[in-house]
Amino acid sequence: MHRRYKSLQRRLIVAVMLPLALLVMLLAGITGWVVRDTDLDTLDRVLVGSVRTLSLAYDQPPEVRQKIAPLIIHLLKRRARPVVNFSVYHGRHVLMGDPALRPPADYGVADHGVIDRHPPAEFKKQARDTPMVRGYIDAGDADNVVQAAYLRDGVLHGRPARIATEIRRLRDNGELVAIQIADYVDDQRVYNYGYFAQIVAEGVLVLFVAGLLVWLAIGWGLRPFTALTRQVRDAQSDPAPQFRLQLQPDMPRETVPFVESFNGLMTRLEKVNESLRQFTSSASHQMRTPLAVARVHLDVLRRAGPHAPLASAAIGDITYAVESLERLLLQLIALARTDEQPIAPLQRFDLTALAGRVTADRAAQGEDDGIDILFSAGGPVQALGDPGLARELAGNLIDNAIRYNRPGGTVRVAIEHQPGSARLVVEDDGPGIPESEREKVWERFYRVAREGAPPGSGLGLPIVRALAERMGATVALATPESGVGLRVVVDFRAAQ
Repeated sequence: MHRRYKSLQRRLIVAVMLPLALLVMLLAGITGWVVRDTDLDTLDRVLVGSVRTLSLAYDQPPEVRQKIAPLIIHLLKRRARPVVNFSVYHGRHVLMGDPALRPPADYGVADHGVIDRHPPAEFKKQARDTPMVRGYIDAGDADNVVQAAYLRDGVLHGRPARIATEIRRLRDNGELVAIQIADYVDDQRVYNYGYFAQIVAEGVLVLFVAGLLVWLAIGWGLRPFTALTRQVRDAQSDPAPQFRLQLQPDMPRETVPFVESFNGLMTRLEKVNESLRQFTSSASHQMRTPLAVARVHLDVLRRAGPHAPLASAAIGDITYAVESLERLLLQLIALARTDEQPIAPLQRFDLTALAGRVTADRAAQGEDDGIDILFSAGGPVQALGDPGLARELAGNLIDNAIRYNRPGGTVRVAIEHQPGSARLVVEDDGPGIPESEREKVWERFYRVAREGAPPGSGLGLPIVRALAERMGATVALATPESGVGLRVVVDFRAAQ
């Protein structure tokens, strides 16, 4: 069953378009709110301006009023925003306009002076801040206004309406009249909804065009990675000995880290494969020798019999071959475990106590080999690492110092406290390692060519370095102050 992977191009489109869609929705909402608010403010200004204009026209003498009032109404109906609902009431009697547009309940003909039971309509100041008196530029026009123009919500012919009302006492007869102009609110809502729908439709169109452009742009931007994928696919069908991704001149710089990391990985894999090949070849060679010895002497035993003079020597050689093979297998297992074991968190441990126990164990095991083992330390030294790996590292170093020492030689194990580090030092009196060979001995299965050297696998020091690297420690080779032998220095991180 093949796993379905998500498209990077689709993911990038969603990552770009989702915030863009939210932004378009936000802008559409803000635009709709601004348009609605502006339109309502415009309607209120038109209503208040219209009621003041009609109020001034109705305050003229009767002969003038009869001429200009119809003209004013005609102009109000013909303007950009027509106003067709108006009324003029004296008491409960309609003098002009639509009788259904009744005056407010608190209107009475007995009022005198300025009452202003309702706050006069006010609007945000414009760039031209003209001084006004109760809504009129000429203060004389406001003298007979009892209730300055104000706005209220009401119902006209069963439909919600916005009503502007002004109450004025006429100059000629002193009558108190209520002048009103209204406009239906639902018409305004339909207009606002239609305008908002137009904004939403334009936003959807913008999103569609933007999505198409983003899709094309992302596809164009991903072409370099498609070209890199094509290189890998071609290499699968026709593999080269050393495959590397090739950067083209038109590729963006964002592809450079990926290509460099990929090529670095390929280099590392080639080194690992080469190391594995060499490791397998060397391991098989190292195991072939003791196996051949065991096979030859087993053949001698089979032909000569267990009581023949050669049997004792053959059994000794077989034992030695088996022990050599066992040592080699243990070192191979230790090396494999070092490579594969996950890195555990570093622990605080007493390097002096650990090295002292390992030294005592090795001294007890090698009492008959004629090697003196000395241990020195100034006191407890706290180090950071893995106690198990550190114990194995110290054991390998002491084993090497014993194995490659001269007869009757001395192995010195010392613990030193250095600035920022805890140091383990293992010295021997053997032939040592020439400086020209000290870098090569870290390679697996490499052995210094020396006449009379004890048999070995060439894995001791590589295991030591691998163990040290897993704990963040360093290993260095040097010559002891005596000028004879080998000095191995391991610096662990010091525990605070």
